[in-house]
Amino acid sequence: MSETPAVQKDTVVERMLDLEEIDTDLFRSKTLWIPMGGRGVFGGQVVGQALVAATKTVSSDYSVHSLHSYFLLPGDSTLPILYEVNRVRDGKSYCTRTVTAKQRGKAIFTCTASYQVPRPNALSHQYPMPDVPHHSTLSSQEELIQAMLQNPKVPENFQDMLKLRLDEPIALEFKDTRKHTLRDITEPPVRTQQTMWIKAKGSLGNDLALHQCVVAYGSDHNLLNTVPLAYGSTWFTPKSSDKPRIGMMASLDHSMWFHCPFRADEWMLYVCESPRSGCDRGLAFGRIYKEDGTLAVSVAQEGVVRLSEAKPKKQENSKL
Repeated sequence: MSETPAVQKDTVVERMLDLEEIDTDLFRSKTLWIPMGGRGVFGGQVVGQALVAATKTVSSDYSVHSLHSYFLLPGDSTLPILYEVNRVRDGKSYCTRTVTAKQRGKAIFTCTASYQVPRPNALSHQYPMPDVPHHSTLSSQEELIQAMLQNPKVPENFQDMLKLRLDEPIALEFKDTRKHTLRDITEPPVRTQQTMWIKAKGSLGNDLALHQCVVAYGSDHNLLNTVPLAYGSTWFTPKSSDKPRIGMMASLDHSMWFHCPFRADEWMLYVCESPRSGCDRGLAFGRIYKEDGTLAVSVAQEGVVRLSEAKPKKQENSKL
């Protein structure tokens, strides 16, 4: 069986995905991370680690083409997560693995991944990549935060949040295709789509399986955040705003389809859209393109999105 993905631990994301094999088809996490404001371990890390565990039990003749997962309970970062792999099927063209992530004897996450012997010369079609500013013309998220920290108009409490954000072990680089002002971050224009360039920090090896696990990790970044944008809200919306405020957001499920080989350490465009929200849930779809315009990965996610009612705007007294 394949030993891929080979985690060399040279980059932040490789350390985030590193697992210890403790028995046949049984793996244990080494590093867990709760993002700022999160209720539990970062969902993308659990997805990525589960895919690492599944892939370690699959022959290198196969490549993952889809995964479907459910988040059942928040992950506790003070305890390792155990990943149990069930070898559901091994066929000539496809094979299937189911992974159950557990803590304290309870399942916190479940995932089914399907693998295929690649057929790169088959007929294909795709949605075209949107026309957006090139990543070379855009500032990174870290550069934007540093600029805001130098801005005397940024409130002190907001600066404290930005400093905490800079201290987080973020494994990917992000470049939003929109050039944001402080107001755009606290009260953004209403829209149902956002686009950003993403790539892993550092250089990864040539193992495709590792690059797939890295993109699985990164696909959970910002996707569900597209839902509150439809109401002109973000996590940074102030209490004084007349826009709805986010009370809680948490992923319920996460699905991915891998269409072709790619490198996660090269810039890729992540297009995130939210077609619907309601009943305290929001739905988001993502498309991840290689820089040459090839659609490489598709993503779907539904999550709990609880928003407060918008405050009515204060009416000025009309003059008689």
